[in-house]
Amino acid sequence: MTTIRIKQNQLPSSVSLLAKAMLTKGCEPLPSINVAIDGFTFDRDNVNRYNECCGLPQGKLSLPYLFVATQPAQLLLLTHPTVSLKLLGLIHTHVSFHQQIPLQIGKAYDFTLGVIECIQTEKGLEFELEGRFSLDGVYQASYRSRCLLRGKPPASNNRKKPTEFTDNVEEQSAAWMRLETLSLTPKMARGYAAVSGDYNPIHLHGLTAKPFGFKAPIIHGMYSVARMFAAIEPPISHAEFTFRRPAFLPSAAELEICEREVGKGELRLINSEGKPLVEAQYR
Repeated sequence: MTTIRIKQNQLPSSVSLLAKAMLTKGCEPLPSINVAIDGFTFDRDNVNRYNECCGLPQGKLSLPYLFVATQPAQLLLLTHPTVSLKLLGLIHTHVSFHQQIPLQIGKAYDFTLGVIECIQTEKGLEFELEGRFSLDGVYQASYRSRCLLRGKPPASNNRKKPTEFTDNVEEQSAAWMRLETLSLTPKMARGYAAVSGDYNPIHLHGLTAKPFGFKAPIIHGMYSVARMFAAIEPPISHAEFTFRRPAFLPSAAELEICEREVGKGELRLINSEGKPLVEAQYR
């Protein structure tokens, strides 16, 4: 196990790490690596800029921002000299959040990030990262992020298919209520890139999205997550989001909610054809 122990102010920028991802990589797809940061804090100004962009209340630390704030640590792990992954065009397929105790802006937490799964599927390499926050040795909150790197699998591979960009057949009828229509635009994607640091080329322009198999740029999955999260009434202990298909830009999407019971329910973002873009469960 390799542990990268680093201070928060020593983290390179996401832009520089994305540039690094374009260079020749190491010899292993995803070796056993952890990142550890002692005293990780959330900056109030950065949180508020993110909240303004995503329709979240000012001065509040939302669960999706735990992922966004630690993206440089994710990229640091994935661009380690021994890693052979080509990260440009990486597709996010699923993300989940859990909190035992809500985190606070300005408080210093111990953060650890590690690989908890890495498998070859029929569509490529799927891997999952887990980020955990603790305070004085006590667990506070965490997230898990699953991604897909498209590629040709070995001929002998018989592992399961990834769930990304597939239809979900509902087993029971649900009373869905429309909340709002989201107008998704390239300008919106560029604005989110500025506050999140996620400059993956599949989100920025048609010319940079096409080499990765997309007919047009697509909205950031985590932008959709933040807009959906803003519709959930607190308190929330668990939320998970599955990305079913890309939302091409520009386009419109409908945000709908189904409350199974008090404090527990589902959300979905659907396109103009009524097909799900993102599906979520929360409690």
